[in-house]
Amino acid sequence: MPIDESQEQERRETAEEISELLSVVQEMGRRLANETHGAPYELVLELNELLHQARAKIDLIQASPLIS
Repeated sequence: MPIDESQEQERRETAEEISELLSVVQEMGRRLANETHGAPYELVLELNELLHQARAKIDLIQASPLIS
């Protein structure tokens, strides 16, 4: 099924919104890491790595052509 221009624009806007949200969440993760000590610190580092991976995936999605 072919994708029309409005659907492509919606896809681009949605990917951009996710990217912006992830950026904010990553900043919050960095702040949490600075405020966390002891055993929970490892969990915060793991969370931040997952956020980084999610951001990298959305970058790949944004860069990939739409296949219809």
